[in-house]
Amino acid sequence: MNLELSRPEFDLLRQVLERHISNLRMEIAGTEKYDWRKDMQADEERLKDVLARLDEAGSDSNRDEDLVILVRGVVLVEG
Repeated sequence: MNLELSRPEFDLLRQVLERHISNLRMEIAGTEKYDWRKDMQADEERLKDVLARLDEAGSDSNRDEDLVILVRGVVLVEG
């Protein structure tokens, strides 16, 4: 499956992920249940990894180009 994003859509996706990660940190800090905390910490790490790969893909491309994200597991390619 290919997911084509315009540059504004790509930037919005990055912003949403950054906000969610920030909110997730607050939830982790306020969670008393050990299992939930561990699950949320694992989610945070996965989201940070996705965000890092989005940043890498975005910095490797021209700011005026749209991006194509190939979703097969989690694989990013520049189009």
